[in-house]
Amino acid sequence: MQLAHLMVFVTDLGEARRFYGEVLGFPLKRQTDTMLVFEHAGADLVAFACESPSDFDDYSRAARSAFVFRVPSLEGSMSELRARGVRFLHDTPAEGPLGRYAAFVDPCGNVHELCEDKACESM
Repeated sequence: MQLAHLMVFVTDLGEARRFYGEVLGFPLKRQTDTMLVFEHAGADLVAFACESPSDFDDYSRAARSAFVFRVPSLEGSMSELRARGVRFLHDTPAEGPLGRYAAFVDPCGNVHELCEDKACESM
């Protein structure tokens, strides 16, 4: 078995196109009335239209999936993404069993994380 693509459900395809395409920088590969496909190394990121947003208040206490994006510098990436309007769950990176990370929210309530190269290498 091999990972085919990453999928996220979004309430607003226009906002998803702006966020994943312009803010996070993933090139748009294909678009239909109900989905967007963004190019991402290894597995495309697919955003499907849905009706209700996620509740991120219980992020680490409720069952869910999260994309973890490797970055060269957590602080640098957080600063850059904040300047583009990305909302992080905490002011500074957190420490967990898999290393340092920073969780952020997309416009539809989906939570994803950044992981610094050094921390991600221990996986």
